Amino acid sequence: MYTNTHITDTSRAVLAPGTRIFFCGIGGAGMNPLAHVLARRGLRVSGADAAGQKALAVLRAAGIPCAAGHDASLVDDADVFVYSAAIAPDNPQWLRAQARGIPCLRRGQLLALLVNRMRGVTVAATHGKTTTSALTALLFEAAGLDPLALIGGDVPAFGGYFRDGHSEWIVVESDESDGSFELLDSQIALVLNIDADHMDFYPHVDAISAAFARYLARVRPDGALIYNADDARVAALARDARHIATRISCALDAPADVTAHDIVLEPWSSSFTVSLPCESVRITLGLPGRHNISNALHAIAAARYAGAELEAIQRACAAFHGVRRRMELLGTYRGALVIDDYAHHPREIAATVAAVRLLGRPLIVVFQPHRYTRTAALLDEFVTVLAPLERVIITDVFSASEPPGPVTGATLFEAVKRFVPAAQFAPTLDAIRPALARMTKPDDVILFLGAGSISAAAHALVDAPEQAA
Repeated sequence: MYTNTHITDTSRAVLAPGTRIFFCGIGGAGMNPLAHVLARRGLRVSGADAAGQKALAVLRAAGIPCAAGHDASLVDDADVFVYSAAIAPDNPQWLRAQARGIPCLRRGQLLALLVNRMRGVTVAATHGKTTTSALTALLFEAAGLDPLALIGGDVPAFGGYFRDGHSEWIVVESDESDGSFELLDSQIALVLNIDADHMDFYPHVDAISAAFARYLARVRPDGALIYNADDARVAALARDARHIATRISCALDAPADVTAHDIVLEPWSSSFTVSLPCESVRITLGLPGRHNISNALHAIAAARYAGAELEAIQRACAAFHGVRRRMELLGTYRGALVIDDYAHHPREIAATVAAVRLLGRPLIVVFQPHRYTRTAALLDEFVTVLAPLERVIITDVFSASEPPGPVTGATLFEAVKRFVPAAQFAPTLDAIRPALARMTKPDDVILFLGAGSISAAAHALVDAPEQAA
């Protein structure tokens, strides 16, 4: 269980203008939007991260001092020290902050301090949080609700990871990976799905469900729960959340308050009629795939509950073309389309592959497993989802700072090769290009999948195709 024992009376004042706040790991997807937002609200923000973080240049351009590396002396003048889950316990800046008695907060605790004094719209799920959070924020924006939004991905419509609204509303992508979503007091909670993941933190999927139950227990009694009735675990938790005044179910298959029918799936978009209580409207969504229609139902239900007009919802859905690294078309390589996607869980891979199949072109998948613990815990599921592919390249595991485990990328490759004779193993990212050079044809789609460094290989393939081996 994630506790708030480190949130002291001193740390509750961290949001006051003029507070000197230092972010350790400031370039991370969860950290840098918080840094931007608090700097715009008058806090004196600075931070540090590993060298080469692209986000540091954007932060510096916004007037936020950022250092590459972890010089301990940089924290000496801080009033509050904030650190991400990626920071190791022996980080010299964290050790210095503790030694000097500087209040230390995890990113999730700082986020909770911000959310809990506003009207929080929080999105929780194992899959689909980033897309749903971004769309929800855009729907609220189209409705004139001017939300602050903090998203775990780069949203082209925002020009980054956040939207700096000035109303009482805040839309956030919550984080179940370390239990920090249990600190959030939501006005509107969206729950999309619960699946086995983050097995480095949770012992089993029932522990994940229990954490979601604790998250729902903090939804304000006068608030709303928007939930996926197609997901059995979510539906069971919703039935038990009796303290929440309004509970709205969404589903593509099960009976629900909000449903979609007359679905038309296109290669890069979709359309459907959404039925809400006592009304319906035709929606064009600038995203493909049934999974994105499900995501959209929850965003639409939340926006309608908050007072958005149907016309505003239609307009924003049509204009939304997703988040970077979510089925993002990068360009071409030898005539083949190159698509980059963040999917790193079997269920996400299956949904993305199904959407890409709508392009009607032969498919090559390049997959980088993410974390040794996830690869080991879900090995059979990875094999099941990769086995039907015609051509697949598997790299070694992106460790995400985990120590190596007995199940590696080579382990997954050997298991998949029994079903996919054309499967190849690329022990390094540099080995991907020669493998693709041997198999790529002009009509192909090359789909890069993974949450680690694999995106860099996808961009390099498009940026310098003339160097192909």
